[in-house]
Amino acid sequence: MQRPNYPSGKDLLSADAVSRFDLDDILERAERHLQEEEREKAGLPPLQPPAHRRRPKVIAALFDQRSTRTRLGFQAAAARLGHQSIDAYDTDRGRMGTSTGETLEDHIRTVELYSDLLVVRSHLEDMPYRVARLSHLPVINAGNGADEHPSQALIDLFAIRHMRGAIETLSIALSSDTRARFAVSFVKMLRLTPPRRFTLCCLPDVPINPAMREAMTVLAGLGTEIGLVHDVRRTLDHDVLSIQMQDMSKFAHAALGSDAVDKEKETEPFTITARKILDARSDTLILNPLPRFSELDPSCDSLPNAGYFRQVALSVPMRMAILERMLSGVPWTGQAAARSAPPP
Repeated sequence: MQRPNYPSGKDLLSADAVSRFDLDDILERAERHLQEEEREKAGLPPLQPPAHRRRPKVIAALFDQRSTRTRLGFQAAAARLGHQSIDAYDTDRGRMGTSTGETLEDHIRTVELYSDLLVVRSHLEDMPYRVARLSHLPVINAGNGADEHPSQALIDLFAIRHMRGAIETLSIALSSDTRARFAVSFVKMLRLTPPRRFTLCCLPDVPINPAMREAMTVLAGLGTEIGLVHDVRRTLDHDVLSIQMQDMSKFAHAALGSDAVDKEKETEPFTITARKILDARSDTLILNPLPRFSELDPSCDSLPNAGYFRQVALSVPMRMAILERMLSGVPWTGQAAARSAPPP
């Protein structure tokens, strides 16, 4: 018999888990961590003395899908909080779920005896939900197949607010595969702080992901002006553009072995270059969750518009805020639907 997901709201599995109260709290925490980091770099004393801890917490990473920024980001955040991180699943030698290995139930019950919080990244969309039901520990969904990536959405909102100001006053564009997990979580999370205008740039002949369409309908109901375009040039009058490949299917379900994934070239209407930005005289903030492919040309890197590497840097104080909040036992107060697995 599976143990219940207890206490209620312990897990960050979906953008649905986050309420406006949660968002305000997590942004305030992230801003405080960022200020402390900047004061330390400037040689200034901390705003408040560090809290005394009897022992560091242990954050266990169960990643059965390759990761660079997410894995390192949570490790760095844990270290800066004075905690430790461990790899609880080795993609090269992992035995979990194999014919000669242990069951998921036994693996999770073993790992939680060593840990205080679990971070799960998987090519299987139900994996974080299964882990959350099995464990009494708080669980973070760090990306599950083509479903969601809620911590990335929080990072993106923090980056936008930090670099462009109040989101409610902004026009925001997204150029991406509408099935991309970061994109789904991002647009769902925008319901908490609806922008003045939201524009989706996508392929003209590909159906929009139902979850994305529903999230856009929610935004429209909250007063956001919704637009749909099929050329990234038509987004360069916005305050913010978040851009990724238009077909992420190869990457969302990439093999776990050593075989490289073929990188297709993005079609011209969905690529951003310095020339396009300069020709439009645009000051649009360009974001990208990374890794980037041919949709974002390196010629953009030297422009003041380029915000994607700053976005990576800002991910650490946000992940610190997420870990701090969840390790303190503060529940997520969003929709209860976030605590059940997605339909098969």
